[in-house]
Amino acid sequence: MAELRQIHAQELTSLAERALRGLECASGGVVLLQGAHDWGAHERGYIELPTPEGTLVVPLAYDEREAPYACDESGHEQADFLLSLADEDDYLACFWAQVNPDSPLCGVGVDLSAAHHFHERKSGRDLSRLLFTEHELTLADQLEDDPLLAYATLFASKEAAFKATAAPLRRWYDSHDKQLLFEVRHFVMERPGTERGTGRNAAAQDAMDTMGISRVVLHHACVNDMALVVATACMR
Repeated sequence: MAELRQIHAQELTSLAERALRGLECASGGVVLLQGAHDWGAHERGYIELPTPEGTLVVPLAYDEREAPYACDESGHEQADFLLSLADEDDYLACFWAQVNPDSPLCGVGVDLSAAHHFHERKSGRDLSRLLFTEHELTLADQLEDDPLLAYATLFASKEAAFKATAAPLRRWYDSHDKQLLFEVRHFVMERPGTERGTGRNAAAQDAMDTMGISRVVLHHACVNDMALVVATACMR
């Protein structure tokens, strides 16, 4: 059985506290686990989360977009337990929150992106010009001094923002006849702030308005030459 080792626990505890501050959550956290090759969360159907109180075993299921969600032993979704997973190389990240009934938080997202993906290609193609808007590129050096890490942060921000809509979108499917679909490329970072920005634009914003999502807020940390971004989606 593959062993997963928690790393950067103290730094990621601080990241979770910033991301969940003021959102009326009973508990929550960000964990980064090393040793994820062949661990097989999809096949195992659960994830073990290290917490100050001990190991929390969370059964997992997957929706039509293959977004994971927490379920009980009978396979029913735990609506008050929001969860998102991401993997990169040999690392597995999880962002989770157990929300109170009056919490505005309706979805969480996490993504990992390695800086080495943004090295100059032999073909001479500049990935940053293909993936980011001109406005996003002007924000890059405000996010990180290392331009490759900055690009990784921008990319992971788009993915994390998209993942944060998985739970509200699933509820949309359950309560409406028509489908509501939008893609990650429609998210843009408007401003970096202090390790955070807001991902919203165009078709994504229209969908967010329809679902009643008022904002998606991003926070990030850079660990082991990777950008780790968490996103929170909040209802009005």
